[in-house]
Amino acid sequence: MRRLLTLLAASLMLLATTACGGSSKDSPNAGHSAGQGADIAGLRVSGKVGSQPSVKITTPLKVSALKSHVVSAGSGPQVHSGDQVKVNLFLASGATGKKLESTYDTGQAQTVLMSRSAQASPVVGKTLGQHEGTRLVLADKAGDMFGPNGIGKLKPADTAVLVVDIMSVKTPTKVQAPAGVPSPLQAGADVVGLDWSHTPKNPPKKLEVVPLVKGTGATVKRGQKVSVDYYGAVWQSDTAFDSSYARGTPASFKVGVGSLIKAWDEKIPGLKVGSKVLIVAPPDTAYGDSAQQAIPAGSTLVFVVDVRGIDS
Repeated sequence: MRRLLTLLAASLMLLATTACGGSSKDSPNAGHSAGQGADIAGLRVSGKVGSQPSVKITTPLKVSALKSHVVSAGSGPQVHSGDQVKVNLFLASGATGKKLESTYDTGQAQTVLMSRSAQASPVVGKTLGQHEGTRLVLADKAGDMFGPNGIGKLKPADTAVLVVDIMSVKTPTKVQAPAGVPSPLQAGADVVGLDWSHTPKNPPKKLEVVPLVKGTGATVKRGQKVSVDYYGAVWQSDTAFDSSYARGTPASFKVGVGSLIKAWDEKIPGLKVGSKVLIVAPPDTAYGDSAQQAIPAGSTLVFVVDVRGIDS
């Protein structure tokens, strides 16, 4: 289940080249009356934002284009491009009317960044302009909503029903970095993305470490176990392949003993506790020609690393 929920959240960000923008005539703010999905024939959604929705579908539900409706409108901050948005998600099959996944079952709302590359996503298109506290429902073919492979058990031609509850909206602040490398985007103390607007298309060929915050604590030594928060992305990607900030728990690693990528083993030792750095790791200091799940072979990686403490 956790993998599919992660895919649901990622789908809000990754469809710029694969998902259509939706041919519905609804504007992002259309239908702000507190209805119950009545304007989507065969679909009725009720319940309060922040709790499991009641979704009733007259099966089989079929749609020829994206349909959306605001079930209830919130009055909190508005969602803009670049914002960090925490959402609860409920996915159902239009063919069977059955729930497939729900973040309410796990108690783990998903956090997504409304990145510049995501705005062609029909889900993002309908989320932008809404307000914190809003519940909206969308129905479309899974292939159009989530990409050419569909999602989970839903094939591209299957109808997907998605309920989105907007739980919180935060506008990240930029931590300015030198020209040529991305600037971290932060919501509070958490790194939630990278601003690539002043970086070249082709990454640097040498390992780079950019100090962002100068630490004043103990110095990390080789062989020590270090507690860190980190955000990692492939060069020019708006999506993290891994982030301890998103998980809400720092990670601990032994550094300088050959168990991590070369960039970390070489550059984390010598930092002081309290330091924040940006590391640009070319392939020969990362995973080289080996693909790693969300990391293509030959990738240059960028990490933002907060050194939280020394465990041993």
